[in-house]
Amino acid sequence: MFARRDPRKLLRLIAQECRQGEVLRVTQKRRWDADPAARSMVVRRRDFGELGLSPMRWGLVPDWARDEDKDRPLVTVRAEAVAGEVDWRRMLNTRRCIIPADQFFEWKRVGNVKTREYALKLKSRRPLMIAGLWNRSPASTGAIDGFAYISCPANRLVGLIHDRMPVILDEAGIATWFNPDASLENLLGLLRPYKWDELELQAVTRQPAKAKPYQPSLFASRAA
Repeated sequence: MFARRDPRKLLRLIAQECRQGEVLRVTQKRRWDADPAARSMVVRRRDFGELGLSPMRWGLVPDWARDEDKDRPLVTVRAEAVAGEVDWRRMLNTRRCIIPADQFFEWKRVGNVKTREYALKLKSRRPLMIAGLWNRSPASTGAIDGFAYISCPANRLVGLIHDRMPVILDEAGIATWFNPDASLENLLGLLRPYKWDELELQAVTRQPAKAKPYQPSLFASRAA
């Protein structure tokens, strides 16, 4: 586990841990097992302010969720919801996190049918630092820490296959994201598409492939 107050130092440490083709994870499962029931390593500030890696479930249950929704955690929160709804803005103030990953995957659709899977990564091969929110589920559901990605409209490159993309932070954005004194305006200003010319898009298979149940889209499940 890392314990650092400087987000830039943490970024360099995480870069050493990330391996090509996989997400930084607790278990040694391959990337297509990163479904909403899986656990991933998430960067957050702990009780005394230090930064550290914590295992969390992909799937967030907000405090205001109705009883019927508590067993259906959110995997994505739209930036528009975070900016426009008071409850999400409150969570933004206290429950920010980052999910490091070397790449993310998305399916191109024709009509409503998945036709080909693509991987997106940074040209620099540094890990993607995806902005997220986390929360602890009520004790009645097991008191599980869970996270959700924040998504924003797709940039020019991702827009070729999907209309949404995860919010990716650069080094300056990471420093702001973990700054406990950052203003709401500055935080919301980070929830924008990443520079398209710094990303690389590659087809996972040369031929169209049938989507498998264990190959989920970042945005295929419930989203706020």
